[in-house]
Amino acid sequence: MKMRMLCALVLFCAAALAADPAKAPAPAQGAGMSGYSSMEVDAGRMKGNFATGAIDEMTDGVKIRLLSDDPDKKPLPMKAQTMKFTWKDGQTTPSTIVMDHNVEVNQMDTQITAGHAEWNFETGEVVFTGEPVVNNDRIKGLRGEKMMLNVKTNSFEVTRVRADQVPLQGMDDAGGKGGAPLLREGDVKDWGGLIAKLRAEANAEAASPGKQIVSQISADNRKLLMSVDTAVLLQRKGDIVKLVNSVLKSPKLYAADAWKGRTLSEEAQKLAASEKRSPEEQTRLNRLLLTAAYPELVAAP
Repeated sequence: MKMRMLCALVLFCAAALAADPAKAPAPAQGAGMSGYSSMEVDAGRMKGNFATGAIDEMTDGVKIRLLSDDPDKKPLPMKAQTMKFTWKDGQTTPSTIVMDHNVEVNQMDTQITAGHAEWNFETGEVVFTGEPVVNNDRIKGLRGEKMMLNVKTNSFEVTRVRADQVPLQGMDDAGGKGGAPLLREGDVKDWGGLIAKLRAEANAEAASPGKQIVSQISADNRKLLMSVDTAVLLQRKGDIVKLVNSVLKSPKLYAADAWKGRTLSEEAQKLAASEKRSPEEQTRLNRLLLTAAYPELVAAP
């Protein structure tokens, strides 16, 4: 039978410290397990040490839920076939958990599965390998060679990315008069070419339109634009249109050195030279700049 227990991690040391409670170190607020103070355990087998109070290993199918004293911090469920814990001398919480086989971690509304995961509680970073996959309401089948999740910042990074569905978030349609979008899907003559151009210029050191455009995008969307397979992005052209249109509202898009050597239309030159521009004039200028940057890829407005 599987054993079930709810135990505060600071009490794992109770047997060893009962003789001298003054020796029990008090964990610093927010230290240790990334803000979690206890856990629920459901495991087939557990190995530990009564002398130190530490759990060393749980096997035969392990499910745990990390719990926090903070009522606003939601429990964090995890499961794997085996979990191994490492401890530093004098600490009452583990420093790392290594999970193997059928790993599943549910952080907020996101599920991550993998063959192997290593969690460093001091940094809050969980590194997944062994075909990690991410799924939630927005992202479907995001896969990679290695995935790094930070539970303290809710940020993530994936190497060698592939995905079934990755919407670019936080974007509104940018419109001119009458609410018409500045860029339409049909305005782009070669989507693959435009994505490749933006990526190449953003990665280069020299100033360029692509570097300016990508710099105006949020960090999360920038990672997706720069790393997700082009084939996946091509299936979501509408999201890229929204992304570009959100950038075309920015008064910080134009830089003379970035557009050096590009031919600006007379209208674009006048708008660029103006000291004050209305929001409509700003978005009109930026739309003209987009065509000037990539005339072979983007049709004129």
